[in-house]
Amino acid sequence: MALNSTTFSAAVALTDTVVNVASATGITAPNYQVGDPLQGISSGITFLFCEQEMMRVTKVSGTVISVVRGELGSQASAHGVTAPVIAGLPTDFPAFTPAEQTAVPAYPVKFQGFSAPVASAATIVATGPFFHVTGTTAVNIITPPAGMVEGELTIVFDSACTWTSSNVTNGISASGTATTAGSAVTFYLDAGTNRWFPSRLA
Repeated sequence: MALNSTTFSAAVALTDTVVNVASATGITAPNYQVGDPLQGISSGITFLFCEQEMMRVTKVSGTVISVVRGELGSQASAHGVTAPVIAGLPTDFPAFTPAEQTAVPAYPVKFQGFSAPVASAATIVATGPFFHVTGTTAVNIITPPAGMVEGELTIVFDSACTWTSSNVTNGISASGTATTAGSAVTFYLDAGTNRWFPSRLA
């Protein structure tokens, strides 16, 4: 089965065991008569992957999905409305390894999903380490995701957009432009200066 993409149609709290999705295409209730669920290879099991969390589907009622949170070693976490969700079978997520937060990864992170998109504005709030920014309003302050003290995040600009220098807490150190739609720019937060440093300026 191929992976299917959807989004959450309502925010998901840390302890929620029922989630709402925009589309249930490819999301099915478990069928333990198919494959070998004890080996984790049953084609009757569907997983949902969002940001860094894997969820196992237990029941489907339209676009209302019952899940077991924090599966396959991942950690349950809150997710915003419109956060991207990937649905697939166990075989669609080969050798799943939860993402780890490290200053310098020893290896490329294989499973790190995008967080909910953010509309461009003078001040934006990062929804996670990877997210899209929609619109063309210049950005000059990025509020880091909850719990982030220092590190990096990557923004995919869905439209040509600029960011401007702002010498304030969580301000961007230098002005720059994402000249084409789909440009990805990494911003590095320095806790010493409380400023973001972009990976490129144009």
